[in-house]
Amino acid sequence: MGKFKKSLLCLLGCITLGLARENIQIDGTNRDYRPEDWTSYSTTRFVKSVAIGHENIFFATTGGITKYNFFSNQWQNPITMSDGLGNNHVLLVAFDFNTGYLWAATTDCISYMEPATQYWTNIYYDRLGLSLTDYIVSIGIGNDQQVYLVSALDDLFVSNNLSIMFTRERPGSPDASIRWYGKNAPSPPPLPHLFMDDAYMFDENDLTIDDTQLRSFDVTCWAFDEWNNIWIGTWGLGAAKASTTSMRLELLPFGLWQPSVDAIDIYNDQFWIGGIPANLDSAGLTQWDIFRGEPKYLEPYLITGFNNSEITSIIQDDSYVWVGTHHGVSYLSNRTNRWRTFTIVDNLVDDWIQDLAADSAFVYVATAAGVSRIKKQTVGTDSVSINHVLYPQLRNISVYDLEFQANLLWMATEYGIFVYDTAQDSGGFYTGTVGPANRETFAVSVFQNEVWFGTEEGVSAFDVKSREWLPPPARRYETNASINRIFADDKAVWVATNEGVFKYNKRSQHWRQYTVRDGLISNSVYSLYPDNDYIWFGTSLGLTRFYWNAPYRID
Repeated sequence: MGKFKKSLLCLLGCITLGLARENIQIDGTNRDYRPEDWTSYSTTRFVKSVAIGHENIFFATTGGITKYNFFSNQWQNPITMSDGLGNNHVLLVAFDFNTGYLWAATTDCISYMEPATQYWTNIYYDRLGLSLTDYIVSIGIGNDQQVYLVSALDDLFVSNNLSIMFTRERPGSPDASIRWYGKNAPSPPPLPHLFMDDAYMFDENDLTIDDTQLRSFDVTCWAFDEWNNIWIGTWGLGAAKASTTSMRLELLPFGLWQPSVDAIDIYNDQFWIGGIPANLDSAGLTQWDIFRGEPKYLEPYLITGFNNSEITSIIQDDSYVWVGTHHGVSYLSNRTNRWRTFTIVDNLVDDWIQDLAADSAFVYVATAAGVSRIKKQTVGTDSVSINHVLYPQLRNISVYDLEFQANLLWMATEYGIFVYDTAQDSGGFYTGTVGPANRETFAVSVFQNEVWFGTEEGVSAFDVKSREWLPPPARRYETNASINRIFADDKAVWVATNEGVFKYNKRSQHWRQYTVRDGLISNSVYSLYPDNDYIWFGTSLGLTRFYWNAPYRID
């Protein structure tokens, strides 16, 4: 990220983002679920403000509120729309020591969490009577059992801090007993000179952190606690902690490098998360043991052999991490810790990769112009074997998704369903009169004898053993949602779409739709990853974990 003037950054960031109101309004926490049935992780390295609580430090970020416990020195689960927050882009966070209430001002609303229930309630700005260009810039906690809100246009709202009901009041002389957060807060003491490790250097005059790539990241906020610690927020490097005794400053990385999640894979408890970013300047791959460790960020343009940051698919084995991108297939050798990328120069049929699948011998590569396969045994040698699959039969045909069923490789293509017999090196398109013949097919998933497809019209399924198409309600053609991925198992079929997630319960033969109102961080869902009683959804705004098989709930 380039260097910005701090005052201009904060002003422009708040004003422009304040105008970007969401169309979706949720009243607060969905009480059909228990806390942490839904948990989401997004990009939280852009910090707007910081507040100190009884046992946690709260950071307001562009991807929700992050929460660091200063007793355990560990990150807690973040707070996002999955928990009931009105918007993931948080401008300001405040803590009421009198009641334990946590307050947040977002681009859309003012939100507060009641400590006993952990439930969030949202009051959208239009309900407060704010104009479309106005938003809350200050939150005040009074000793008179009052909460004060001040908008960018100097409107004042006051409420009792337990029975929340704001009324507009005439601005008056500021009360010295009010503890202010945001614009009205007193300036904190200046930051001292702090030392960092060899990769970073802190400049207390410019209030920036510089890295070895000659990039500068602004310090946006800080707060001193009672134990000689300074809690710091940055624009691009996330949260940090400094000690006034050792004068050391350390970064506390948390969250995804960039929010769009088109690809998820988990191997040895390590999540590999990537996607197609809206801004290529901030693109990267996240490697993270979410429950036990700090994330590691890989920026392709800084890594030799890793050519592209627009990531569409990730698969792993004991030897390699394979990453499909919009400019070839990159792989990381676990033995040498080095990257290399295969492109059309290495005989890929096309560089625009849409999916990857692997068996014991080959990695199959679905592209915008056919399918290639990489012989694993030759990878890492001087004579890598990459061949085109059924060329020219699949020539210039866009293949979106791949799924194995024993020796059969099912392909979702722009011209319908193609099945390839890897043992016989033969295959063809489905041309029957029943089912999605000649229809653009975007996704495929296999469970035992069932093969499930997502087409331009909806969902259909084929029983390979009986050679029959499953009838309704398993066949669902009435949805107009764009289907991105499908996953099927013994209990359910999950369908990721641009209108949330659809689940087909095989036992009850019932379809159920999940959206932001349930707990998704975004309705645009691009990827799925099953995890026993949980399932992970990759969305346009981050990664959501859902406890779908909770014994206390029937969806």
